[in-house]
Amino acid sequence: MKEIGVTVMGIVVLSIFAQVWVSGQVKKGDETTLIGSWDLQVTLRDCDSGFPFVTFPAMNTYDQGGTMQQTAIPEAGVTSLPGHGVWNHDTSRDYSAAFRFLSLDPNPALTRRIIVRSSINLDLGGKSYTSTDAAEILTLNGDVIARGCSTTSAIRFE
Repeated sequence: MKEIGVTVMGIVVLSIFAQVWVSGQVKKGDETTLIGSWDLQVTLRDCDSGFPFVTFPAMNTYDQGGTMQQTAIPEAGVTSLPGHGVWNHDTSRDYSAAFRFLSLDPNPALTRRIIVRSSINLDLGGKSYTSTDAAEILTLNGDVIARGCSTTSAIRFE
C-alpha cells in the first residue's frame, strides 16, 4: 500500500511540474502562424489610385499571445520610435494586426502618432506574407490630420 501511495504521489508531482515546464516554453518561430520576426518591404500608396510613392524596409515581430513590435526606417529628417501593437488570427491564413508608433520631427510641434491597421495573408508554406494597410496620422491630442495606405510583402527572418 505504501509503494502505491509513493508511486501515485510521484505521478501527481511529475504531472504538475510537466505542465509548468511545457507552458513556460516559448516557440522560436512557428511557420504555420505569424509568430516570429519578419523582414518587410512597405510601399506607401495613394489610397484612391493605388499609385506607389515610396518603398522602404521595416521589421515586424509577432509574439506568442498576440502582441507585436515594429521598426522601420523613417523619412528623412524624421525620427520614428519603435511601434507596439497587437495581432489576431482571423481565419485560415488570414490575420489582422494594429500597431502605433510616435514620429518626431525636428520641430517638436509636429510630433505625431501613427496607427497602422493591417490585413495579412500568410502564404501556404508560412515563409512569406502580404498585407494591405491603412494608417491614421494623429496629433498627440488624438485629432486625425491625415490618412494613408500601403501594401507590404514580408519574408520570415530565420
